Amino acid sequence: MLQKFMEAIQAWITEHVVPVMNKLTSTYWFGVISDAVLYIVPFSMVSAIPSLWNIIRRFVPALPDLSPLTTFSFGLVGMFMAFIIPHNVAVKEDRKDRSMIAGFTGIGAFMLCMNPTITDQGYVFQMAKFGAGGMFTAMVVGFVVGFIYKRMARMTFFSEDSLVPDFVKNWFDNIIAVLLSLFVAWLFTNMLQVDVFSAVAIILSPVTGFAQTLPGTIAIPLVMDTFYFFGISGWVFSPIQQSIQKSALAENMAAYAAGLAPTNINAYGITRYIMIGGEGATLPLAFYMLFAKSKKNKTLGRATIIPSLFNINEPLVFSTIVANPFMFIPMVLQSILLSANAYLWMSMGWASLHVENFDMNFLPNAVSAFFMSGGDVRNIALVCVNLLIAAILWFPFFKAADNYQCKIEEEQAAEKAAKKAAKKAAKEAAKAAAAAAVE
Repeated sequence: MLQKFMEAIQAWITEHVVPVMNKLTSTYWFGVISDAVLYIVPFSMVSAIPSLWNIIRRFVPALPDLSPLTTFSFGLVGMFMAFIIPHNVAVKEDRKDRSMIAGFTGIGAFMLCMNPTITDQGYVFQMAKFGAGGMFTAMVVGFVVGFIYKRMARMTFFSEDSLVPDFVKNWFDNIIAVLLSLFVAWLFTNMLQVDVFSAVAIILSPVTGFAQTLPGTIAIPLVMDTFYFFGISGWVFSPIQQSIQKSALAENMAAYAAGLAPTNINAYGITRYIMIGGEGATLPLAFYMLFAKSKKNKTLGRATIIPSLFNINEPLVFSTIVANPFMFIPMVLQSILLSANAYLWMSMGWASLHVENFDMNFLPNAVSAFFMSGGDVRNIALVCVNLLIAAILWFPFFKAADNYQCKIEEEQAAEKAAKKAAKKAAKEAAKAAAAAAVE
């Protein structure tokens, strides 16, 4: 009965939800922004090295300060985003000749929106706006500049048979798009006196505010894991997830650097306590499968345990969990309970909020949790507690699924043996008939 119910749900999702998700992920602007998020990952990973170094430096103060490596990598991802989005738009419009200038225009408009303070020494910018703290604004600016370039992709001052060199044509053909993009930024910032960064923050405050509540902390992994169960990778939501959580982490890092207490629980890296072994907290499941009774599960356990230690679980999920009615309840429950437990631990002060960017998700979760918390061993304890919770959740459902698989294998073995016996009997009967015919 349960299997039929799950099959009905899967059929409904396949018919109604999957087309919507496919349509969403294949849209023009979703593709542009999701690609842009992927481009900044290397800079986020680079900043993990200074984060590790700074923890060591606490014990050896004589070591040099490598914080500038973070400031000028992860600390500039907002500016990089403002470049990448219009650049990608130009490439998608098959105007690679304009892509670099489109990206530079995005940076110019982004910096214009910062409305720097003018002093006797020159212009003063707030570095925090260049990084993840300004990522949402960078997306908005990048979208506006990209939209302008998209509309003007085919516009040119020259005919196809013009003798003017292509690079000269490109200079003039970019003028209006550059001018219009900067004019829009100037209009809001200088003429209308709008603080674009504050305006974007106010508009998104219901979303970012909800994300820092207990329901908001649960909602993101719950949605991701539910869709993952039905075969839609939760990474579809990564542009939204990373934008929210990296901005929250940037605020924590700024507060920590200023000697203040961080306030954002749902910051980048909170998944270290939720996605243990990969999305769905499947590390215990991979371990259980090593000792499975069924041949299929034992073989899969041997194949997936090592990748699971490094948070790579796609082979495990698609071979064992997706559309498996035995696995739906633990897949949903762990996303709720682990998220809630992580939130409660941090809100109660039993573990530290994240104040360092350590974007090494392929390392064991306890390692990342330790460094992102600034070296708090209590965060390792939180990983261990959540691992135990996940292990308890997965065990009874794994046993039921494994027993069911054993019955299937036994039936298949019996059917195979019966076919083999029937084939042997038929062969012997044929021999006997042939011998009788000879006689």
